[in-house]
Amino acid sequence: MGAVSCGMPGSDAPPKPAHPVFDAEQSMQLLKAREVTRQSGLARFTSTLVVGSAGGDAVETTRGEQDFGRGTAYAERTLSVPEDFPDGVARQLEEPGKETFAVVAREVLVRDGAAWLRFRPTGVGPLSDATRSLRRLAGETAPYGGTLAEVIASARPQGRPSAREDGGRDYRASVPGGVATAVLGKLGRMTGDWNSEAGKGRNGMFPMEVRLDARGRVTRATMDLTPLLRYMRDLDGVRTIRATYELSGYGARATRTLPDPSTVEDATKTLTLIGEVAPGDCALFAPGLASAAMVRTVSCARKHDLRVFGQALVGIQGSRAVDEGAAREDAVVSCREQFREAPEEWLREAVPAGRYRVTGGSRFTGHIGASGKSHSRLRGQFTCYVRTSEPAS
Repeated sequence: MGAVSCGMPGSDAPPKPAHPVFDAEQSMQLLKAREVTRQSGLARFTSTLVVGSAGGDAVETTRGEQDFGRGTAYAERTLSVPEDFPDGVARQLEEPGKETFAVVAREVLVRDGAAWLRFRPTGVGPLSDATRSLRRLAGETAPYGGTLAEVIASARPQGRPSAREDGGRDYRASVPGGVATAVLGKLGRMTGDWNSEAGKGRNGMFPMEVRLDARGRVTRATMDLTPLLRYMRDLDGVRTIRATYELSGYGARATRTLPDPSTVEDATKTLTLIGEVAPGDCALFAPGLASAAMVRTVSCARKHDLRVFGQALVGIQGSRAVDEGAAREDAVVSCREQFREAPEEWLREAVPAGRYRVTGGSRFTGHIGASGKSHSRLRGQFTCYVRTSEPAS
């Protein structure tokens, strides 16, 4: 007689394939989620940063689309700042209003009316310094940077995730503080205690929550950055900082059109470093930049945002050169003197009246000579100007 199979019903069914995220080792699941997310084509996203104070919340909201496969993004960023928000902190934020960006081949493009300005925020020197605020927008983890997407890859799950009825999971995780600052932009200026204290054991980790859908793709991440305030500089009056990142519409068709190459201009040929603007000349602020470091020069007879009334070159040697604020202090003194001597015609449009601003930066160099003596030098270039128009509301 032939042999008879006595296998259990269904024993020939193929084994269920392993889930690319949830069946991975727990410590690796959020890292795997990043990989699955990046394989999902286009997705819509919303990134929000809320900076709270007693005078209300400053809210930066960015909405757009990211194509993970092509490495491109289209985003509209809006910032609202309440009237009673701390002035010193408000000056560190982007300009209130709406700005539009695109990322193509890791280059950042900023809409300027009907045209687009192309920035290559790389290298060193004054041009690189002027475009530094755009550098983070060419993301490492997602096509559009400066969001919690850059943080998720470094998040470490704490305990088992919570399973939801829709098949997705919610994670509580912790993130190294140095990674968390990626979403802070210009606000992320840390105190001297940051390096010596924040990286020690548990004190260097900060909480984060991440939500994945049933396929293991990121749909939401939130982080309370308030614990970082104790290490942050020049944020008097800020009580809370919270960030949110949401993804949806995976696999959908793009609804935004990336810039036509014929409408794209090289920002380095269109704009001028403000340190090269002659006293008495006028300019418009460049879109997308977090400072007046680069501007579009225009005739003072036309609409303009600012008028330069002086340039201040600063050089400091010796022990005072190690103070990073020393160059700016000397520049402020120089600008004050130039403001007093400037023609009234250059200053009468100032908003607010009688007020001026100083922008620029400095570089430190130092070495120890053959005699063992330390030689330190701080050089700075700063521009003195008056604002001639109110910021957009």
